[in-house]
Amino acid sequence: MSVAEFVSQASDLHECRAGTELFARPEIQEFFQRVTGPDAAIAELAAPVESGDVFRAGMAAFLCGAMVERGGSAAGAAEVVLPVMKSELLRARELMAETAAEDEVFERAPDLVRAHHTLPFVLLAAMTTLSRDEQARKRVRADSEVVELVAELEGRYETLYYVREVLSLLDGREILLADPRNRRAFLLGLTGVRNVMYHFFALAQDALLQHAGPGYLAAEPTDPAAVRYATNDGLTEEERQAARNLIDHQRFGFHYPGVKDGAPAPALFFPGSAAFSEVPVIGGVPTLFLDERSVNAQWSPTNMYPVLHEALKAQVTLRELSPSEVEARFAALG
Repeated sequence: MSVAEFVSQASDLHECRAGTELFARPEIQEFFQRVTGPDAAIAELAAPVESGDVFRAGMAAFLCGAMVERGGSAAGAAEVVLPVMKSELLRARELMAETAAEDEVFERAPDLVRAHHTLPFVLLAAMTTLSRDEQARKRVRADSEVVELVAELEGRYETLYYVREVLSLLDGREILLADPRNRRAFLLGLTGVRNVMYHFFALAQDALLQHAGPGYLAAEPTDPAAVRYATNDGLTEEERQAARNLIDHQRFGFHYPGVKDGAPAPALFFPGSAAFSEVPVIGGVPTLFLDERSVNAQWSPTNMYPVLHEALKAQVTLRELSPSEVEARFAALG
């Protein structure tokens, strides 16, 4: 029997409750033995996932996530897994309105129960694909219905907390850091950055020092361990454990944009605990001013931006504006 035929057959309540015991079935074991690689497995599972039994299709979507962990294409798996996640979240919402016992609901509306039992596994597959695929995050983030479902059902399915956190990441966003003292400005692009400014500060100050050189604005060097944790760059489990004792701190002053004596000047210190949405927008671009550090703000990285998934990399790119661009920006600042 092909995997497509197996997934198309109806699951019963006992099978749904047994969860991963499904993978011990000979049909699934034969599939594993003959598949030529993770991408081939994802491609073969795509069709039955779309039209198969709700429980078995969900577990097949989970297998797609497992193939990503083995090196398969996250983008390819996302095309399979994310539609299943949405359809099962919709069914889970319907199930919440049911008051009868699960056995009775299965008799009347079996797909609601099937979705409930496979959804935790589908969410794990969604996490592994979303953590690796920025474009998939952007697509899901743009689907307001999915975003609402995640928030609505988070209390019922624990993994939805992590999905919500992944969807709140700052992807494809830009922020301008302007230095009025030295008439310099830097445009930073954000990918996979947590929506707490301390995470951005940790990444940005390292990027600034690498670009501008040691001692820029009297900044001391960054801590390599803290920067590596902030980027989540190939950390081992031992390094994650050691990171619990890390304390990072600001090397620069990050300030609200201001004006003093008619000229651009740093104003109040911008809090690292703030969200990105609180950064002032000037000329269509979120903007902060740089200065020498005046406040010794420090934070615990593992508390402020704990690692959500080992594959989720955070980064900022930096482009220094030309002198003419800098002067145009400061002119717009007034």
